[in-house]
Amino acid sequence: MSDLSQIIGGGFNAAEVELPNDNAPLPKGEYYVEVEKAETKQTANGQGVGLNTTFNVLGSVADNSHAGRKLFNWFNLQHSNQTAERIGRAEFAALCMAVGKPQVQDSDELVGIPMIVRVDIDKKDAERNVIKAY
Repeated sequence: MSDLSQIIGGGFNAAEVELPNDNAPLPKGEYYVEVEKAETKQTANGQGVGLNTTFNVLGSVADNSHAGRKLFNWFNLQHSNQTAERIGRAEFAALCMAVGKPQVQDSDELVGIPMIVRVDIDKKDAERNVIKAY
């Protein structure tokens, strides 16, 4: 047995300590977010180019919780698989329309503009979120 009151004056009160960032997926729902970073990258298999996007969560629409958490999405913008490219471009178009930028020349034009996204749990990986709609 150890007397914590000798180490931490008056003992330890966990309610007074900020807990570490929770890495569990966000609950299904709608969230206010903004693009924090968006950069183009080659696909892992070298078959195309996409936009790797990080979203900063500003809060849940329902109760303003989860601010500061991150969401991620990959958009296939150019790909040898036409279906992958079509889906990626459609999702990217939804993002652009959500931030009021139907035409963009640079991904930096999307950064810092608030929008609402609908988030779900990935059916293939219950430890990940997926953005279902912008």
